[in-house]
Amino acid sequence: MHNIIKKILFFFPIHLIFIKIKNYLYDNGIISPTKIKAKVISVGNISLGGAGKTPFTIALSNFLKNKKGFAVGVVTRGYGRNNSNHNFLFNNHSWQDSGDEAMVLKNNLSPSIPVYISGDKILGAKELLKLGCDIIILDDAFQHRKLDRDIDVVLLSPDELKNKNKRTFPWGLLREPFYNLGRADIIITTKMNLYTGQIPPSNSLPLNISFQEELLSSDDISKITVKQLSKLKNVMSLCGIGKPESFQRSLKSLDINVEKHLTYSDHHNFTKKDILTILSNIEEYNVCSIVCTEKDWVKLVDFKEEIGIPIYAVKLNYCLNKDIEDAVLCLL
Repeated sequence: MHNIIKKILFFFPIHLIFIKIKNYLYDNGIISPTKIKAKVISVGNISLGGAGKTPFTIALSNFLKNKKGFAVGVVTRGYGRNNSNHNFLFNNHSWQDSGDEAMVLKNNLSPSIPVYISGDKILGAKELLKLGCDIIILDDAFQHRKLDRDIDVVLLSPDELKNKNKRTFPWGLLREPFYNLGRADIIITTKMNLYTGQIPPSNSLPLNISFQEELLSSDDISKITVKQLSKLKNVMSLCGIGKPESFQRSLKSLDINVEKHLTYSDHHNFTKKDILTILSNIEEYNVCSIVCTEKDWVKLVDFKEEIGIPIYAVKLNYCLNKDIEDAVLCLL
């Protein structure tokens, strides 16, 4: 189905016509976005995925809540969840109900930061407003122009800077033309370990990342650190994210020796067939442990009994560079 749609859009780019008309109407004030009585920050990107919106949303939310004392709430659509038409406040829901990214959000946000899950960002923002939030952060909302925002943050990875990709889908990787970055108030360059020659925009701010020493473990009792994992042999990596090569380079930078890499599409939901493939690779490569991303880990631990070996996940230090913090505060 995906390939069929891609071929249709290649010859009949009706989506691009729609995008240009929508932006023209908003840019010229013909359509006015809905305003609410709270500061609204949109965190988005211009490509089809993999720019690191979830980690940035966590870092930004915790900074504004924990360091600056704002009452912060987050709206996310909960991509890949069951019952995608449901709208609800996250409260001990499973990843199947909320989506993998919403689970990662809730696991890492300050406990007092509410997460509202809805495809309707206006509804979500209004519900968080009722809870007393004075700053509402919209996850993945650069293209969603129905709700007025005070700050538009756009994340940019090196893939979007390659000439072959700087075109809209299906000719490239972009959701909308590259020049629409002009709507952004702050441009953040992410996935810095993937830059091999591209030059980030001069008006962008780089996001430096680091990792927590302790790993997530499928064994709730024992704890293991990055350094301990780096001493193990026969480790297999597994990831289903937008930029798997970034994760693989991160493992290398942490001196984690990987015998075998398994990659899946972004937001991949593991099936029994996938587990059989994983078990086959465990046997073939004599794998003793698995290391994955946190987004994959929240789903993969459901199969920890069948997999039978430890499943670890590296965790980011969710923090911002000071220049990014200052840029946000200047616009609030």
